[in-house]
Amino acid sequence: MDFSGFEFSQNALNTFKTCPKKFGYKYEQGINWKKEDEEEYYKSLKYGVEFHLMCERYFSNIPVGNFSGDKKYEKFSKWLERVKNVVPIYKDREYLTEYGLSIKIDEESRLNVKYDLAIIYRESGVLCIDIWDWKTENRKINYNDLEKRMQTIVYMSVAYEIIPKIYGKNNEKVRVRMYYYQPEYYLEPIEIKYNEEKFKNDKNKINNLIKEIKKSDFKDKNLNSCKFCEFNMLCNQKNINDIAYEEY
Repeated sequence: MDFSGFEFSQNALNTFKTCPKKFGYKYEQGINWKKEDEEEYYKSLKYGVEFHLMCERYFSNIPVGNFSGDKKYEKFSKWLERVKNVVPIYKDREYLTEYGLSIKIDEESRLNVKYDLAIIYRESGVLCIDIWDWKTENRKINYNDLEKRMQTIVYMSVAYEIIPKIYGKNNEKVRVRMYYYQPEYYLEPIEIKYNEEKFKNDKNKINNLIKEIKKSDFKDKNLNSCKFCEFNMLCNQKNINDIAYEEY
């Protein structure tokens, strides 16, 4: 695969970790389609995108509109009020919505991130960076899963490395924290703290994974993920249900 100009993301890295062959289908061959039997999943995804847009408008000081009386979005007003309570707006802080960053990996590729919300401010002379991510899925998330997620590893690593170069001073102390907030289930966000040791470990994980991807022929596949994969019929020449999967 030619990686000239390739832009890695947490989704791309996570896809390879899930299954190298799936990465090959999506990013080498450019194959991508929806699973016919997961209509509700895509409806939920669209629902989440619309709520993210609502939050973006609020933190950008743009009117969010009135959703009262609309059953499809009846939760939005309640969710937004919860977001307002956990993320108050202060005049001395900068609120960056849908904030994108890109870091150079090597001469041919980059690593990109986009934060739902990044808040930059100083507290007792320390540069503080709060990364917020809104979660609207129906399954309740928990701290242990989130701390190990590729999203957490990539988002916090890039924030720790790049944002101080934009908003800080040379070699100054920086505090980075990431908050996952799921308004359907929580009144308080799940907070993940960060430090220099975590950054070094995460940086090595990311670099090693990218090196592994660039050396791969994308032929290996993870059988544990087949029955949940949109490529299972293309990859295995049949649809793998629970019984057939166990036999396979």
